[in-house]
Amino acid sequence: MRDVIEIETERLRLRALSMRDAPAIARYAGDPQVARMISSAPVPYLPIAAEGWIMTLRARAALGEDFVFGFEVEGAGLIGVIGAHKKHGSAAFDVGYWVAPPFWGRGFATEALRGFIAEARTLGALVAGHFVDNPASGRVLQKGGFAYTGETSEQYSLGRGARGIVKRMRYTPERREVSLGARVAAVH
Repeated sequence: MRDVIEIETERLRLRALSMRDAPAIARYAGDPQVARMISSAPVPYLPIAAEGWIMTLRARAALGEDFVFGFEVEGAGLIGVIGAHKKHGSAAFDVGYWVAPPFWGRGFATEALRGFIAEARTLGALVAGHFVDNPASGRVLQKGGFAYTGETSEQYSLGRGARGIVKRMRYTPERREVSLGARVAAVH
């Protein structure tokens, strides 16, 4: 996954984030509908904060612990972000994503997840979770090959300004083979 610079699916292009993405990240991830369903987006989310996040990801790239892609659809630019972050004290990587509200309900989250997982599964164990009041995210994760573990955890969300209960999931390729025909560009 370290060498992957771009992933193409039927409708999406997953690519490295750039500073030009900061305004869209701030606008969409800072939307209260999105921010309350993820842990790290403040409300309001200022473009300079998004720039700082992108710079932090770049600075940490050599660690091989964060693999984050923006995804775009032709004619609309950036419509979401997906990534895997190494969990502290574990060999597992935690997968997360968000999609801009104007693009909800069109299958973009599932498509981005399947394309991303086709490469991210080489990292090893993949886990994910969703807040209990976001069952749609659970359905997307299931379509991407994740299964519920039966565990829950409390997680703080900047967008909520509070902790929420998260249902935990694990990628289980033996239960569902994910195939989307994603095309990958890599640096060699």
